[in-house]
Amino acid sequence: MTCEQVNPGLWQLRFPEHEAAFIVHVLAQLGRHYEQDIGKLPPALRAYWQGSIGSGETSDAKGLQEEQEMLAEARAELRSDRLAMVETWISEYELAKKLDPWEVALTGVERDEFVAMLNDRRMQIALELGVTEADMDADAEAIPEDKRRHGILEIDVLGHFILATLGPQIYRP
Repeated sequence: MTCEQVNPGLWQLRFPEHEAAFIVHVLAQLGRHYEQDIGKLPPALRAYWQGSIGSGETSDAKGLQEEQEMLAEARAELRSDRLAMVETWISEYELAKKLDPWEVALTGVERDEFVAMLNDRRMQIALELGVTEADMDADAEAIPEDKRRHGILEIDVLGHFILATLGPQIYRP
């Protein structure tokens, strides 16, 4: 995958065909995740999406509850916006006449959302499988469960995609 800035407000992502298929699979997983009712998610994922406002931010219990509700609403809207982006990308992929490379043009805001979505998937996997930083540092062959090992590898690969997407911004001369 490559990412380059076409002009100040536009970025171009290019995926070789095998990476495009992987990303579309990840997007499909995210789409199903974003469609789920937050209340039906496992506790760790529900907490991730609902967020938490600490009691040190306000001494008013009613104010704290209102702020918590506003945060939960904002995150629900974020999930809805990201679901729309997922659906658009999958549709564009299915309609693309050329998939090697598959090219996606996006604004800076869309690029940032793409990075956030990849991170959502990484967090989803980590929270569902209980993956820790120590697991990420371990030798993949030392992880006995296939599902957990595959999850760790997906988290790692998505991290590389995030770095490739942010690379042009991070490594400017």
